[in-house]
Amino acid sequence: MCSVASCLLLLFVASCGAASSTPQPTAVQQNPPSHLLYVAIGASDTFGLGADDPQTENWAADLARELGSSTRLINLGIPGITLHQALNLELPVALDTHPNLITIWLAVNDIGNFVTPASYARDLETLLSHLQSADPQARIAVANVPDLHLLPYFEQRYDQSYLSAQIQAYNAIIAAAASRHHILLVDLYNQWQTLRNHPEYLSGDGFHPSTIGYQQIANLFYQTLRQAR
Repeated sequence: MCSVASCLLLLFVASCGAASSTPQPTAVQQNPPSHLLYVAIGASDTFGLGADDPQTENWAADLARELGSSTRLINLGIPGITLHQALNLELPVALDTHPNLITIWLAVNDIGNFVTPASYARDLETLLSHLQSADPQARIAVANVPDLHLLPYFEQRYDQSYLSAQIQAYNAIIAAAASRHHILLVDLYNQWQTLRNHPEYLSGDGFHPSTIGYQQIANLFYQTLRQAR
């Protein structure tokens, strides 16, 4: 597997709520057509922070293993990145690789950085339009915002009414975009409510999933992809 994340480890010197200086992901060669080329667009969760071994135990790596040995993963996750920043740092690499499968999980940092729903909606439309224009046959799955009320990090640092309003607004935007672009929606908000009864799914920072938590998220992506076949 190829992981851009391993080249970005020095980036995470502060919390994932800010990404003021992020390196450009390096370009990669295209995969042989007989293989499934999978590109993961995301932030610190896609990078794997909170896992025992972030490079091999992030949810995208777990998903790639579930998809089979012919899958080649290019993990573009950058800790702290917002969707708007990803348009400059991750989207160009995704366009250059011409993948067969693309996953997108980029919203939590936007909420944490008080990005307005309108701005987020514009950026999501830009991202999806560019991806589909470059590779109309690629399968795309986008995840929504999980229930952040279940995360101690957000419970301690954010006004809960603000959080509820943002989660609702963002998830409505993501659902509408998925329907409009005919792509798959991974409903983490409803399907990861099991987190209530499984504190072991979270790492010690109260924000990122643990190794076993990433396995659960990967399975939710996998089941969505499988059901859509």
